Amino acid sequence: MSRLEEVRVFKPGLDGGSGDGLKIFLVGFDPGVTTGWCAMRIQLDSLLSLGFGGVASAHPDPELFSWAAGYFSGPEPYQCELMMALLRGTWLHGEGVFDAGPDSDRFVVAIEGFNLRVLSSDTDLLSPERIWGGFRQLAWRTLRPPLVTQLPVDAMRVFTDARLKAMNLWSGPPGKIGDHQRDATRHAGLLARSACDPRWLISMEERMPWLGENN
Repeated sequence: MSRLEEVRVFKPGLDGGSGDGLKIFLVGFDPGVTTGWCAMRIQLDSLLSLGFGGVASAHPDPELFSWAAGYFSGPEPYQCELMMALLRGTWLHGEGVFDAGPDSDRFVVAIEGFNLRVLSSDTDLLSPERIWGGFRQLAWRTLRPPLVTQLPVDAMRVFTDARLKAMNLWSGPPGKIGDHQRDATRHAGLLARSACDPRWLISMEERMPWLGENN
């Protein structure tokens, strides 16, 4: 997706109905000249009882686990808008419930953290940081999920290529463009793995204003 028309909602294309019970929505971004994205919808009870590996590998039922991934490119401000459009699309069209106070679904977003490890005159090198900054400027006023940063080394260590394939989470074209899509999937998966820890989940829920009694 690279056309420059205004995009307000970008549906992630999650499969099937979502079933009953609380769900957690997880979105991972790998920003840059090409930005990868991945959106996941998981039944929360199943995630807590089976773990992410159990849900993703052993239970392909879309009522328990559904995911979609892709990538886009274009001017950096446009990519920031597309990231917000994906969050709106997931929020509005992912079969979630976000108007029931404490009984609402959960939603967390991860973006790959950026560390400059080499000196270079290549302006594209800082594209991830510029996109992250622009995205924060767009997101801070809205009722949006908590944003967390994750290190690429952690995502690669936990979700190797072999593990992505074994969990049926490998997607995207070969080469560098597809790598962005797969890296975003690693970050969404890392969020899902973190959500299996009740303490981490509670810390995220405290940053979800729509869970308030008077929301």
